[in-house]
Amino acid sequence: MAALVSRFQRLLINGVVITIPLVATLLVVLVVFDFILGVLSPIVSGVTYAWPDEPPVAVIQFATLLSVIGFFLVVGLVAEYTPGTYLSERVHATMETIPGVSTVYESVRRASRLLADDETDQFQEVKLVEFPHEGAYMLGFLTAETPAVVEDSAGEAGMVTIMVPLAPNPATNGYVMHMPAENVHEVDLTVEEAFRSIATLGVAADSLGGDG
Repeated sequence: MAALVSRFQRLLINGVVITIPLVATLLVVLVVFDFILGVLSPIVSGVTYAWPDEPPVAVIQFATLLSVIGFFLVVGLVAEYTPGTYLSERVHATMETIPGVSTVYESVRRASRLLADDETDQFQEVKLVEFPHEGAYMLGFLTAETPAVVEDSAGEAGMVTIMVPLAPNPATNGYVMHMPAENVHEVDLTVEEAFRSIATLGVAADSLGGDG
């Protein structure tokens, strides 16, 4: 009976941990798109006005889609070139100084970068590293081979770059460390299992490597 209750609690906590960030992200996306559509509504109204008769729904939807795509392209072009680069950096810096807003903004910003990154496979391997002191171990994610300049400065060969995430938000907090490969241990865990353990402050650790 105790095992059944423990499993029920673990599943409930896992469900909450997965659902709340997902719902929060969807709400943010919906608010953003609603705002963008509000800004672009004059364009859609112009299409409706210029059309001789009542335009088909497909035409309105297509015009709306093109407007949204055009909006993102314009923002991307502005951010790509100077002074757009400076402007985007100032926007990020300003948002990150607002209490409360900075946490949400940075989390969504990093999530957006992951969605736009074509090389997300670099985060697909879980490792075990001795940190922050001898005899203590933390889960980490292999991100890349260490640059040669770092290896030369450290006097080491065959180093790897490890991202060691911090609870309770492993996606946005952690340390990036360059370590000799022999100090990195293999561990039979998936990224999902490692994230779940870290995000639940170790509550779900008893299910790691299990049969689910």
